Amino acid sequence: MTQRHAHEAEALAVRSETLYREGRLAEAEAACRKLAGLLPDHPMVHYNLARVLTDRGRTDAAAAALRKALALAPALVEGWLNLGSLLGEAGRLTEAAEAFERGLAVRPQTWQLLTGLAHVRIRQGRRNEALDLLRRSLGLAPDSAPTLTNLGNLLVDYGSATEAAGLLDRALALAPAMPEALLGAGHAARKLGEMGKAIGFYERAAAARPHDLAIRARLTEARLGTCDWQDVETLRADLIEPALKTPGVVGPLMALCLPLDLSPGELLAFARQRSDIVAAEVAPLRAKVKAARPGRRDRLTIGYLSADFHDHPTSHLMRGMFPAHDRSRFKVACLALDPDDGGDYRCFIRDHSDVFLDLAPLDTLEAAQAIAGAGIDILVDINVHTRGNRLQLTALRPAPVTVNWLGLPGSSGAAFMDWALVDAVTAPPGHEADFRERLAVLPHCYQPNDRDQIIAEDGPDRAECGLPPGAFVFCCFNQAFKIEPVAFGRWMRILARVPDSVLWLLAGSPETRANLRREAAARGIDPDRLAFAARLPKPRHLARHRHADLFLDTLFYNAHTTASDALWAGVPVITHPGRAFASRVAASLLTHVGLGDLICPDLDSYEDLAVRLATRPDDLAAVKSRLAASRTTAPLFDTAGFVRDIEAAFETIWEEARAGRRTRRLEVRPKRT
Repeated sequence: MTQRHAHEAEALAVRSETLYREGRLAEAEAACRKLAGLLPDHPMVHYNLARVLTDRGRTDAAAAALRKALALAPALVEGWLNLGSLLGEAGRLTEAAEAFERGLAVRPQTWQLLTGLAHVRIRQGRRNEALDLLRRSLGLAPDSAPTLTNLGNLLVDYGSATEAAGLLDRALALAPAMPEALLGAGHAARKLGEMGKAIGFYERAAAARPHDLAIRARLTEARLGTCDWQDVETLRADLIEPALKTPGVVGPLMALCLPLDLSPGELLAFARQRSDIVAAEVAPLRAKVKAARPGRRDRLTIGYLSADFHDHPTSHLMRGMFPAHDRSRFKVACLALDPDDGGDYRCFIRDHSDVFLDLAPLDTLEAAQAIAGAGIDILVDINVHTRGNRLQLTALRPAPVTVNWLGLPGSSGAAFMDWALVDAVTAPPGHEADFRERLAVLPHCYQPNDRDQIIAEDGPDRAECGLPPGAFVFCCFNQAFKIEPVAFGRWMRILARVPDSVLWLLAGSPETRANLRREAAARGIDPDRLAFAARLPKPRHLARHRHADLFLDTLFYNAHTTASDALWAGVPVITHPGRAFASRVAASLLTHVGLGDLICPDLDSYEDLAVRLATRPDDLAAVKSRLAASRTTAPLFDTAGFVRDIEAAFETIWEEARAGRRTRRLEVRPKRT
């Protein structure tokens, strides 16, 4: 290079750096490219060009520039770090992991590379490897707020919330306004049941990043979970409408829990957003998972995929199914996403499964391959979008047929989900557009129930429950997130019309109780007319229903297991069905237990029916007598009959798959005797 070219190159280097710092990116790029023409073999020239291109949002060009730099200087660790980060942000996870690994081969003790690779492994579902990488990174940089935050956030979901909270507290001591640490601390506090603390963290995160829609969503979700309804009036404009245009902000489960009468189309849109994100995440792994093709089988292998094989409402409902399956036609595989708690439900389910796979320790690819290796014919995803789900496994199609059933009251929104199991009440004819899946319509209620469920003989007495003697007891044992202002307002009107009555609710958090008492007072009702039920073991919880007279259903997200519990314990339920699946479940339960007259067409009739039954003892006694008579004869609590129905559904959809048919709505013929 001549001296003149050397001076020109030096001037261009200074100019490009100045332009970059001033944010004049187009001019900076031009200067960098001119410099690269003069110094094509200088790695830092290409490295600096990549910086500019990255800031201009030109990912492919930036990656190409970094690759040129690294071809010239393979030991340039910063180049591998930037390339891995760039590719990771672009969703090119395999290439990103390779870049971080190349950097670690040069300098193994670089905590930034370990953290970057951990991020990729999290997104690939390889969480155990990610935990190991983050712990190594933290050992190298114990005062790194980002590493503390990353490890804490991972442990919130897949480890100890207590350990996570400690790590996130350390991160916040170093960086008090870091939004990611504040969000993680909020999540950890929620998991530990510290709702007031969680809301405080989310409020700080929102203050640190006021225009972040995702943070606003988490804050709103936490407030609503304690029946704090301060944002309800502006919720649609401030959150729902922008979130419909911003995938990933509002998840499908949160959408169901909002105190708004969202249309089935809006609920489907949120489900599609999440499912499409999941499908894209696992797309690079699809070729590594090989499922069998549908064909003739002597026995169909049904794989129940769930994170709830423990003392959980889903297992309460399903418990009686496992021993009732016809083993001459079906092989039952339970695919557990939750760690083994050693409890009675876990042991019972394992003992009554033909195959039981513990998938909790496995990463996404390993778990999907284990499902495929077990020869699953029909994979029934019981969680889909609910807590503890690993929808990535279903997205990898490790079975020829995939089914959405039970856990999520609505559509998965997934192109990779073949069927949803529904009934004619939860998904009446004409509602096919509410689902991305095809519909297999069971002949009776889609929800199973265990007719051997035990009601304790020694339940708490009325005084222990905090219920006044002689009062009429309305109850609703739904979780607090299902309670919203419209239903609560009607409940307070009912209390006003039935003076000697109380409303018995699940206790929830201290914040929830305080908010509900405040809302009662605002509606002219003495807060002491609200009674709160602490959590009890299931048999004793069922036993205390004897002190309740009438169950008042929530509106937008009905009672599901809680309604079944009430009916099993002899307490009538009144409901008003809405437009969406989640708001029609109680109507299905009542239809299939022979109490369709407790399904109210509007809120005025809902209120009037509650008042009539509370003030006319003979009318209520007649309803309870009918419930007692139908409890052991109606389809709702016929566990063996339900299993025959769902087996008929499985055989029918298997034949559809074998024949290559695409029936949109399939009415399953009843097989009960």
